[in-house]
Amino acid sequence: MTHIGRNVGKCLSIAVLATALLLASVPKAAGSDWELGARLGYESNVNRSLDDAKGDTALTAHGSYARLPSGESRVDWTLRATVSGSAYASESDLNQISGFVAPGISVFLSPVWSLNAAPFLRGKAVSDSEQSAIAYGVRASLSQRWDSRFYTGQYYVYTNSSADEEVYSYSENAVGILAGVNWTAAFFTEIGYEFAHGDSFVTSASQITAASMPARGRGYRYGYSPAFDALVVKDTVDRHSFSINVGYDITKAIYAVSGYTYMSESGNLGSLDSHAVFVGLGYRF
Repeated sequence: MTHIGRNVGKCLSIAVLATALLLASVPKAAGSDWELGARLGYESNVNRSLDDAKGDTALTAHGSYARLPSGESRVDWTLRATVSGSAYASESDLNQISGFVAPGISVFLSPVWSLNAAPFLRGKAVSDSEQSAIAYGVRASLSQRWDSRFYTGQYYVYTNSSADEEVYSYSENAVGILAGVNWTAAFFTEIGYEFAHGDSFVTSASQITAASMPARGRGYRYGYSPAFDALVVKDTVDRHSFSINVGYDITKAIYAVSGYTYMSESGNLGSLDSHAVFVGLGYRF
């Protein structure tokens, strides 16, 4: 295990404690929410395989805080922080805990348009410690609220992640668009599309062998993974994701949400795709 892997758990503990102390000192604002929630999801290709996709079910629980613009000034600050944990039914090597924090600034450009920019820091500790990682990046987004029901948005995200094992490290640029409708005060639907270009790992049970790999000088990294029981290779890929989400406020505090995402990815070594669905419940303080 490398220095990164040995320290991810410690970094997460420090980050969680620091975030808790910070948030405890933040005065309650009109646009702030504390939240607890859980989601049950299924993904058809959790091992990111080119030729032997494995599906699995995971239960994820989270606690989060979001400080949104109050609307009382044109420029305001934001803060998002989340701690979560996931447990898989079969692929227990993928069990993980993670922490995320993103301070930002929002600017209301007009009654319809707003801009938000937020750097972020994320850490995760995975049962397969080779995948434990610390990531940083920035997200910039434009939002349009056309009326009380219809909204749209566009965003750009840069992520740089350093993992315990280099094959799982990556840098990525992503752009996305979304559109949503608040059909009632309690019910919404939202659709989205994202394109990303960057590094990503893929696995192969038979399609790729170490002997068939090009020289590592081009940026490829590979090795055998006991967690996936397959060769793991880092490649440069293009990824397309399409999603739809539906939410309903059962009460002012309790909500239900569900979603579906289709992802297709292609790189120099081949292509893969996956289907993911989830249902969840949450409680807002």
